Amino acid sequence: MRGVRPLFTASLVLVSGAACAEGARAWLERMQGAAHTLNYTGTFVYRHDGLLAAMHIVHRVARGRVTERLTTLDGRRQVIIRRHGRIACYLPHDRVEFIEQRVMALKSFPAIIPAHVKPLHRFYAIHMGGLGRVAGMIAREIVIDPRDAYRYGYRLWADRKNGLLLKATVMTYHGKTVEQFLFTRLRLHRAIPASAVGPVGVRDAKTYKKERGELFPDPTPTWTVARVPPGFRLAMHLMRRMAGHKGIVQHLVYSDGLAGVSVFIGRRVHGAAVHAQLFRLGALHVFRTVVDHRVITALGDVPTVTVETMALSVRPLASRVKVAAR
Repeated sequence: MRGVRPLFTASLVLVSGAACAEGARAWLERMQGAAHTLNYTGTFVYRHDGLLAAMHIVHRVARGRVTERLTTLDGRRQVIIRRHGRIACYLPHDRVEFIEQRVMALKSFPAIIPAHVKPLHRFYAIHMGGLGRVAGMIAREIVIDPRDAYRYGYRLWADRKNGLLLKATVMTYHGKTVEQFLFTRLRLHRAIPASAVGPVGVRDAKTYKKERGELFPDPTPTWTVARVPPGFRLAMHLMRRMAGHKGIVQHLVYSDGLAGVSVFIGRRVHGAAVHAQLFRLGALHVFRTVVDHRVITALGDVPTVTVETMALSVRPLASRVKVAAR
């Protein structure tokens, strides 16, 4: 009988751990649903690298489609409108409008939760946290810990009543905070007029110079990433013309279900060597190098090692090269 209690205790731990994980995944699904069903306005702050920025957001849902207008509250004024997979960024100071098509590699607060959360457990440990207060509301914490150093972890706080994400902290594998989003004011609405998510506050928007990005299908990709970190899979491949840039680049998108990396195969380089460059803004890393005389850029809300590993292992597909040489 002495062995019964340890076995019984171990069983309780396993069962409670599984129940906790299931409860956490249910909360993630609830958060994802809230972002696609609730109308709200509010102000949130973004902290990164010792800096603090504030934005006002108008979030409208109509017939199952989400439209958002974000306006910077400090620094140079910017108005960003996200609608049906398209992002329009108005820069009143320069009188320019940048228009890009969104791809799945980059998600934005507060809609950072993927549609399918069950596959995440292979690469993230997900469990319930405690209760806290955010923007005057009681919030439930959900903890998402990465199982390796190729991806970040998250601390998410959702409104206990409706599941809306109120606060998100991005952390390294070793527990260091990288960036944080936090609502300071939030108001729910039964309905929001379409005019509220237009270019409000942008004078003479129709006269702005338009820099438009375009997407094209890519049925026969000619490049691949030879070293892909565990869990990341090729989600799509396409051709893209970037807003404000000349030429068309091949665009590969990799995702583990939560984090995403975009890899761009750009122009051919001749002559002088181009040194590798690394840029960082909060959790976003951009790594640029040259492989096989092509400018390669990898970017995503992932650690440095992930973008460097992928960019440096970009290779032409041998079969495509042989066909093209005939």
